Amino acid sequence: MTLHILVVDDNEVNLMLVTKILQIEGFHTSTACCGREAIQGVIQGHPDLVILDVNMPDLDGYTVCRRLREPPIGATMPIIMLSATVEESDRSAALEAGANDIISKPFDIEDLRRRVRALAP
Repeated sequence: MTLHILVVDDNEVNLMLVTKILQIEGFHTSTACCGREAIQGVIQGHPDLVILDVNMPDLDGYTVCRRLREPPIGATMPIIMLSATVEESDRSAALEAGANDIISKPFDIEDLRRRVRALAP
């Protein structure tokens, strides 16, 4: 069975880049361009993993992550957050919101692949 990954980013270029990288790796992907779409995408699509941007216009990634951790939506689904700035406070906020990992942008493609594989169910 192919792993299904939901990629969430309000920046279309980032969304397309991450999606293409994952598709080359053989993953099935779906996308969302805002926090509300991300929550709906999880409820309707039941992805195995979510890659979630921190800075979005409607709901930030931390809020989305907390909502996704509320039962019964996706309490155990792995979540990797992407952030343009990853200070220690950002890392702490992501983990406190329920993320499994956080990657800074711009990211290394091989690093993204390794982290996805490490969290893939």
